[in-house]
Amino acid sequence: MPMFWPGLLLSLVPAALLNRPVGRLLRAHWAVGFLLLLGLGGVLTATLLPDAFRWSESAVRHCAVAGVRPRRPHELLTVPHLGFKLAAYASLGVAAALAGSRWRAGLALLGAAAVPFAVAAVRYAVPAIGRPCDVQDAWDGVQGVVLGAVLGLLAGPVLRAVAGRARARSHSV
Repeated sequence: MPMFWPGLLLSLVPAALLNRPVGRLLRAHWAVGFLLLLGLGGVLTATLLPDAFRWSESAVRHCAVAGVRPRRPHELLTVPHLGFKLAAYASLGVAAALAGSRWRAGLALLGAAAVPFAVAAVRYAVPAIGRPCDVQDAWDGVQGVVLGAVLGLLAGPVLRAVAGRARARSHSV
């Protein structure tokens, strides 16, 4: 994926410009909005950019559905290019889990879990980008969102306590 890092760097611009409105929408800190937007940029870069910009006019619509299953833990670390996708999807899961209320977090997690299927649909609908539609990729994305959500749910109380202490210190000064 030669365009992953440049694409991720480009996604810093919308993440920097829109993090506060997205954070307010989620009723969360602006950093959560930044992480959500940067993760979405990473997902789009890792999953939808054509490889080396070779646009294929002769591509055929096809979506592989055979052998779809959850990846084993050792596969998550050894399958080429899976680490980039998992990290991007995991950041969506972390940000969604850190949304302000349970209702907003649940809605954000549902949206984050739908992103891998939206990516598969775009890959199927636009075969000319040269990225094959594969339901295993969608499952990998859902696994990344779930892993990120678990991390976000575990880190959430700690982050809220640290933020609360920082607010209390700033108000007492």
